Amino acid sequence: MIRPQWGILPLAGLAEVGWAAGLKHAEMLTDWMLTVVLAITSLWLASRAVRYMPTSTVYTVFVGLGAAGTAMADWVFFGVPFHWPVLAFIVLLLVGVIGLQQVND
Repeated sequence: MIRPQWGILPLAGLAEVGWAAGLKHAEMLTDWMLTVVLAITSLWLASRAVRYMPTSTVYTVFVGLGAAGTAMADWVFFGVPFHWPVLAFIVLLLVGVIGLQQVND
């Protein structure tokens, strides 16, 4: 069974993807304000998860989901060409994240 604190990390990862995309694509003041809000939100959510889980696990999952999500956002929304090796490494990363969850339960 997945513990509730594991639900915080995907939200933190999603906010991470949002602010990472914002750094590249923000042009107007409102875009930059949203980017800053998403950055603060992602770190705040990660800090909440650290209260209930090992820091190493939270950091690994947080950065892994952010990296995977940013790569997928590049493909889907920003026209970056798809490459199979990148997908293979994202899958490897996600297998590691799932393994961490199983080991730390």
